[in-house]
Amino acid sequence: MGDGRSGDGVTLLLLNGLPGVGKSSVAAALAAVRPGTLVLDVDVVRALISGDPAGTAEPARRLALDMARSYLRAGGDVVVPQLVARPDQVGRFARSAADGGARFAHAVLEAAPATLARRVADHDAAHRRGLDADAVAAYAAGLRQVARLPGVVRVDAGTGDADAVAGRVRALLEG
Repeated sequence: MGDGRSGDGVTLLLLNGLPGVGKSSVAAALAAVRPGTLVLDVDVVRALISGDPAGTAEPARRLALDMARSYLRAGGDVVVPQLVARPDQVGRFARSAADGGARFAHAVLEAAPATLARRVADHDAAHRRGLDADAVAAYAAGLRQVARLPGVVRVDAGTGDADAVAGRVRALLEG
């Protein structure tokens, strides 16, 4: 990832994966080694919008993409830890990166289904309430399609060690 200060440009990194894979933890670990990085969690933005949660996903995503463009234009990297299981939605992130004058990078974190189920059960996040096996299966099917898009880097996140996974993400993106 670029730092916007050393001349190597800035990056919008979409850190993708199923619930429980560790996207938020890995995003925080990536940002910790690059001060000034914006960790833009769309679920946090979504929680700031009042009303029926069913109606807040799209406005939150639009706002997050606007925030990303603005921050990229100002010269900072952006990491977005977000499940994106539709190719057309990935395209929105890529366009925001381009509009912000940045490189777009996309990493999909992967772990065994049993590991993910345990992590989801152990962490009662508001955005995971009501997440059932059918919803996870639908997300997994969409994510398999997304993971086949050009330029996607797939990263084993099964260890749960956010620093180690962040190191693998950095190495794959830079390699």
